Amino acid sequence: MQLAERDRDPSEARTVDGSTEEGPALRDASAAAERAADDESQAAEARERFLIDSLPEIAPDEAIGPQLAPDERVHTLRRHAMLNAPGGATLGYGGTLYLTSNRLIHLGQMVVSVHLTDILETSLAGERLLLTLRHSEGLTLDVDRPRLLRAEMAEAGRRLRR
Repeated sequence: MQLAERDRDPSEARTVDGSTEEGPALRDASAAAERAADDESQAAEARERFLIDSLPEIAPDEAIGPQLAPDERVHTLRRHAMLNAPGGATLGYGGTLYLTSNRLIHLGQMVVSVHLTDILETSLAGERLLLTLRHSEGLTLDVDRPRLLRAEMAEAGRRLRR
């Protein structure tokens, strides 16, 4: 039952300066926004650094070592990466994604290798990295710090095309 304004007790009137309730959805959205802002900041710093210095290299681990060509170097990796083919019937393939000097290599339930020169376009949809490949193919990657990975991929591809 709603009371008319004149029938309400003035002591019940409260002023609310902000949200009185922060539910899980709002907390998750805030955390996602903070992660995206931090990721974008790291990507911007990396792009500035790449103007002066090259993409850093990391030592290959035992999983990626046998997959590498003799002159191929590993630049970064993302554990717990989900790889999806658009329109695929599966929920995706979990594994570790490696960015090398020549390719993206996803090692997990299956091995997927994509030459950097076959990537025509990268874009972001939220926290998902979308890759447009030659021959009207595409992949999506759910990874940690997708904006930073995109900047690293761009630098590796730029150096490869020289």
